[in-house]
Amino acid sequence: MEAARPRGRRRRTRRGTVDSPLNVRLVRVASLLVVPALLAMLFSISTTGTLPRPALAPLFDAQAAATLATQLQTEYPSRIPGSPGDAGAARWFEETISASGFATREDVWRESVPGLGDVVLRNVITTIPGRSAQAVILVAHRDNQGAGAPFGENASGTAALIELARGYAPQEASAAAQPQRTVILVSTDAGAYGGAGAYRFVGRSQAARDAFAAVILDGIAGRGSPQVLVAGDGATSPAPALVSTAVARVREQVGTTPELASAATQLVDLGIPYAAGEQGPFLGAGTAAVTLTTDRHGDAVGISTTRLGQLGSATETLLGSIDASVGRAFGTHDSLFFRGRKASGWTVRLALVVAVVPFALGVLDLVVRVRRRGLRIAPAARSLRARVLFWLYAGLLLGIGAVLGVFPTGAALPLPPTSPAVGGRPVAGLALLGISLLLGWLVGRRRLIVSSRATPEDRLAGYAVALAWLAAVAVVTAVTHPYALLFVLPSLYTWLWLPLRTRIWARALVYGAGFAGLAFALVVLSREIGLSLPATALYAADLVTVGYIPVSVALLVIGWLAAAAQLAALAFGRYTPYAGGTEPPPPSVVRESVGAVARRVRARA
Repeated sequence: MEAARPRGRRRRTRRGTVDSPLNVRLVRVASLLVVPALLAMLFSISTTGTLPRPALAPLFDAQAAATLATQLQTEYPSRIPGSPGDAGAARWFEETISASGFATREDVWRESVPGLGDVVLRNVITTIPGRSAQAVILVAHRDNQGAGAPFGENASGTAALIELARGYAPQEASAAAQPQRTVILVSTDAGAYGGAGAYRFVGRSQAARDAFAAVILDGIAGRGSPQVLVAGDGATSPAPALVSTAVARVREQVGTTPELASAATQLVDLGIPYAAGEQGPFLGAGTAAVTLTTDRHGDAVGISTTRLGQLGSATETLLGSIDASVGRAFGTHDSLFFRGRKASGWTVRLALVVAVVPFALGVLDLVVRVRRRGLRIAPAARSLRARVLFWLYAGLLLGIGAVLGVFPTGAALPLPPTSPAVGGRPVAGLALLGISLLLGWLVGRRRLIVSSRATPEDRLAGYAVALAWLAAVAVVTAVTHPYALLFVLPSLYTWLWLPLRTRIWARALVYGAGFAGLAFALVVLSREIGLSLPATALYAADLVTVGYIPVSVALLVIGWLAAAAQLAALAFGRYTPYAGGTEPPPPSVVRESVGAVARRVRARA
């Protein structure tokens, strides 16, 4: 006689069924793979070595540098790239630095700068020969965004460049004062518009390829706290020895530790990537580089002679430390810097990549079980395809908006948030693009309208297809842009549980949590550039249209949004298989349109 089943005990649903589609145990066990990667990241945290301080005290003359900065601002208050004031400032720099006995070389070219159009730009380059052909580069841009414009004014950096050069003047220097390594001084153009001059120098100059370290001076006379910028173009960071030495030299002169970007900001900059400073192109080319600054627009509200003297002297001693160092200490590897320590970037990337594995295994198991049960995958795949096509259409509209002037075009530069290309968008153009996007959505949803309630089997197939597509996007992201997984992982491990949630409010909470990574990126970037969240989203679109954010990244975002759209329909009960699941499906709008045109052409023939 069969024993009675105890009351209150429910029969466990079999994994792979509609009621329990996810193998939770597999995901939990696979999650243990992340533990060794996290331990490796923790054990990689170490202190950063600091290069020795030079024996000679700095000779930087703060008053002389302040006089030069004031003279530049007075004679050429507006130095917009390509303008007569910009050309005059270039001549002023050449004449001033030549008075100390240095020969200069001018690099003139034309470039399409976002917000300015096609303009003539000038870099002025001065080479101070050393005992070695290895070069240390000192950079400061001399342009600004116009008289009185607070952002991008760098008269202090230009003046410091001249004053530092005087320490190597032939009539003043002795043989002992000759640097061990060649020092290259570069007065760049369009630094206030994304650093076009720095990109030109890095891309075209042999001296840049011979260099192993670069220091950029940008607004060093402001009254704000000193800062050291370390973000680069791509997943690269300056050498830890350079960062720690720059921090130490500034702390010795100022008395306080300069600010570094927070670990969260550094992660976002590595994941996008985004470099708000002229150190970006140098790091992208493999040259260790940092930027010394205060608030990047302090010069426009008055030159602080004290701060200029402090950071000028810090730069002089930093150059002395670099000059006496060993070149191999300046390799560029991705790292995270915080509180005098650093975490090796490869361990962070490893932890992010390994974190995808449990999700991928859980989705693979789900797809296999769905296929084994014989559920119809094709209609769900067509639904996803329709959503992918819609978001591709949205990307096409973004490109059309760039052609029409709604979004900027030009050189692939990290646009400053105060650039004319970022502000002052035509409202009519944005409205037209919005209406076009709405019409595309209305046309595309014709085959996705809920005509009848989807069966549990159809919903499960929809979940399997959407999660499999999301896993594919995550794997491609892991291979091409591993740091970007920081923005994707929250969606993986929240949306994976959507099929197990039966109540709509629970599904809504789980679905909303999947956008935590995107929200984190927007909030951090918004604080970094000083724009509101909606403006930051449009700013990211600007970086795409100018080419600073690669098309490959934009395509990954489109793929992620398509998966998010299908999962939203499933979570909120608005999902239906493509064309109601009819086989074969009726022709799409595109096929209908092409067929109609073809029939008319044949009729006329």
